[in-house]
Amino acid sequence: MHKLFLRLALVSVAFLPASSVLAADLDVEIVPPPPPPVEELRPATYDWTGGYAGVLAGNSCEDGEFTYSATGGKFLNAGCGLKGGVLAGYNLQIDEFVWGIEANIESTGTLTRNKQAGADFKHSMPMIGRMNGRFGYAMDDTLLFMTAGGAYAKGLLNDNVSTTNTKLKADHWGWSIGAGIEHAVTDQFRLRFDYLYTQFDDSKYKTACCTIDGGPGDEHEVRMAAIFAF
Repeated sequence: MHKLFLRLALVSVAFLPASSVLAADLDVEIVPPPPPPVEELRPATYDWTGGYAGVLAGNSCEDGEFTYSATGGKFLNAGCGLKGGVLAGYNLQIDEFVWGIEANIESTGTLTRNKQAGADFKHSMPMIGRMNGRFGYAMDDTLLFMTAGGAYAKGLLNDNVSTTNTKLKADHWGWSIGAGIEHAVTDQFRLRFDYLYTQFDDSKYKTACCTIDGGPGDEHEVRMAAIFAF
């Protein structure tokens, strides 16, 4: 009997190292792979809340009319030219929706050149100011938006350009509406493309003898802007 127990003990000791190696192999096989980096698990989110400022450039087209009181003649005031300016504003983002307010100041080159008999003039708007509200939908770092608000322009009419070149100025008030797309290239730098329609009222450009009634009428413009967030 003692010999039987001794043999069983020897057999158990002989199998013990093999069992340990097998258990070690099993431990290695069931270790799960490491988790992916945190960057891959975290979705990209751009925060549109905050102030910003930038510069803009584009093309402006006016479609108005002038009436000369001395003769009663009516002449088309329509043409296109380049414009540039600056802008500043503030956005507030709630979920995917963005509300904001923005002001801009622009200046155009000569928009209309008319060489008709009795109406030899050039027209431009050396100063345009707007205060607009904005509403948009953010798709992470891209914003689709609409804008609307009030507008003011200082019109410059160079009358009788080929002779006396009388420079006349008048104020025009109006309203504007538009839409565009804005993309955040980095956290602080954004690019924008938009279209804006503005309707200006008529005003009187006064000369020594008479008045010229009219203005830019409807203005259409496309603009690109470089914007810096802060």
